[in-house]
Amino acid sequence: MFKAAQKIARSLIILTVGTFLAVSFVLVWFVYGIHSTSRPVPTGLAFWMEHPWSTMMAPDFQKLQEQIATHHIDTLYFHVGPLSPSGQLATDLSISTEQLRSLGTTNYAWIGQVRSKIDLDDPTVRAQIIQSAAWVLSQGFDGIHLDIEPVRADDTGFLSLLKELRAASPAKISVAMDEWQPEFLSKWLSKLFNVSIQSYWSSSQVTALAPYLDELVVMTYDTGFHDPALYEWWVEQQTVALSNVVPDTVQVRIGIPSYTEGASIDPAAENLSTGLAGFKRGVQNVRSNLSRLSGLAVYPYWEMDSADWDFLTPNP
Repeated sequence: MFKAAQKIARSLIILTVGTFLAVSFVLVWFVYGIHSTSRPVPTGLAFWMEHPWSTMMAPDFQKLQEQIATHHIDTLYFHVGPLSPSGQLATDLSISTEQLRSLGTTNYAWIGQVRSKIDLDDPTVRAQIIQSAAWVLSQGFDGIHLDIEPVRADDTGFLSLLKELRAASPAKISVAMDEWQPEFLSKWLSKLFNVSIQSYWSSSQVTALAPYLDELVVMTYDTGFHDPALYEWWVEQQTVALSNVVPDTVQVRIGIPSYTEGASIDPAAENLSTGLAGFKRGVQNVRSNLSRLSGLAVYPYWEMDSADWDFLTPNP
């Protein structure tokens, strides 16, 4: 009887220890991560550019070219919106095709709108957006960068817009997306706080939209976090998760902030330094898919100062 009790006790101890080790491994693997410093960090850099660039003169472009030469800037999103409720752009845009092409970067026409102000379920609105996109593409842009927020998980109008835009033009399509979040977590938080959470994208949402995209840029900022370490972890998780969700045909950029004022940003926690650190951790996390990560996107260009530029200057 005593030996049987000993055997049962040993079995329970082994089971308890085994369960603890298994849970610990899962937590380390999925929450903290296993990292390798030998993994190369993508150096690609993109910026969201203010609206006046559509009419900037040669000296302004010359300064921009100098910054491009000093850094690894390969992509620029030039604001040419916002879209009107009918899907039209402003009629006073004047864009220099020659100056755009002289930059040597991939240049997107950045258009967008608050989702509640534009009815994407209306086919005439979508047709007007596509017509507007066709016009800016004729001015020398390489693609369209859509920033419509927030896009709900069941937003069939946005999905239809992407399908129709892809069918209408071979140009590149980039989308600025809200942060990724596991679908079960969004549903749990919705029930817990009795609110409708629309500002996050789930894996299934990314998977549904990805076939019509060339690039996804996740806006990791405006989290309301006050702890730098928490924000770094958040950026790392976005990097890891999205690099595994998108197909090989889509590149992922991680958007980080250069601005310091806003209702949902604590610049002591969310900034270029913590964003870059989180991105590097994400790249070094062995769970991330490096082939799908193209680098960082900084919002916005017009908030950059000399210290910011020095910080982003590559090491010799």
